Amino acid sequence: MEQKPDGPIVIADRRTAVLMIGPLPPPRGGVANFVEKVRDGFPSEGRYEIEVYRTGPAGERPSTSTLFIQDLRDVLRYFRRSRKGRPQIVHVHTASYYSFLRNVPYVMWSKHISRVRTVVHVHGGGFIEFYQNGSATVKYLVRRTLQETNAIIVTSPSWIKAFQDIAGPDKKIVSVPNGFDPRTFRPIERGEARKEAGIPPEGRVLVTVGYLEEVKGHRYLIEAMREVAAQHQDVRLYIIGNGSLRDALAEQVKKLGLEDRVHFLYDPITSAQVADWMNAADIFVLPSLKEGNPTVMFECLGCGRPFIGTWVGGIPDVITGEMGVLCEPSDPHGLALAINEALGREWSVERISQHAQRYTWTNIVSQLSALYDEIMGRETKD
Repeated sequence: MEQKPDGPIVIADRRTAVLMIGPLPPPRGGVANFVEKVRDGFPSEGRYEIEVYRTGPAGERPSTSTLFIQDLRDVLRYFRRSRKGRPQIVHVHTASYYSFLRNVPYVMWSKHISRVRTVVHVHGGGFIEFYQNGSATVKYLVRRTLQETNAIIVTSPSWIKAFQDIAGPDKKIVSVPNGFDPRTFRPIERGEARKEAGIPPEGRVLVTVGYLEEVKGHRYLIEAMREVAAQHQDVRLYIIGNGSLRDALAEQVKKLGLEDRVHFLYDPITSAQVADWMNAADIFVLPSLKEGNPTVMFECLGCGRPFIGTWVGGIPDVITGEMGVLCEPSDPHGLALAINEALGREWSVERISQHAQRYTWTNIVSQLSALYDEIMGRETKD
């Protein structure tokens, strides 16, 4: 259950109380989606009962000054309410830059004032860059905060060594990926999915889903489409999402003469509609410049569709040669080669979908539960 404005933050029963601190939808972003899904995924009669202390904006992102004031109020409210009682575990969800710095008070207070076991969960793909480029003060604050935790969660095993270099070689650091809902993201016959999406049944279709922001790399994908379109007369690209680059990307399509090949869908769509679009696609593309563990990657695989992406974040940990093709970020020619290679291959919907099952939210919750067991010193027979 979500933390109520005036309610206590402790769950009064015999089960172990875990308080997650982090965002919830709306708006629907990667961290908020993760928090919501794992909160709802823990068994109602299991060992752990999850409650969320919601942070961040509940809707449109406010101005920087308004956001700072809101965050300060959230921290002070947390301090007051934590005196009424305490959970046994505090699990803080954060990312990089301001997201990390605004969460430092929650970690320090929980560890030193409330004196409870504390987990810091770092989402997103920019943390190491944030640390390396930070001032001496920021580096000290990051090190001290991470060292004060009972455990650190990252989204890719390739980051464990880098976090050990910051927090110390003996710090407990585990990798837990994002997940997907297999009830929604499952294979559907392509023709049926295209009918649901409202697009023509013929031709081959590329789909990408994400905010229209620089970090998502859409302009490189549009540039790559010039090469793809020259080689394949039947390929169309559908870009689903909205953002600050909406007009600039539309203008780029026009300048390249790709209006009949590249189409935009700006309106918000439901998860079920995203699944329809993924199943309508021959290939899913995510040309990001930075990523952690993108949820759309797992959703795409759950639908049995091959994934074209970049060598960033935790993507290479998941995408094997049977699941898709990767290329360097910010490289339209390399991206075009990857797309053309994928278009020329036969892909097994069953094999891709089966590979994705290890990343269901049920399995992600099991991994978190195992970590909680460990830091609680609990032995289980599971």
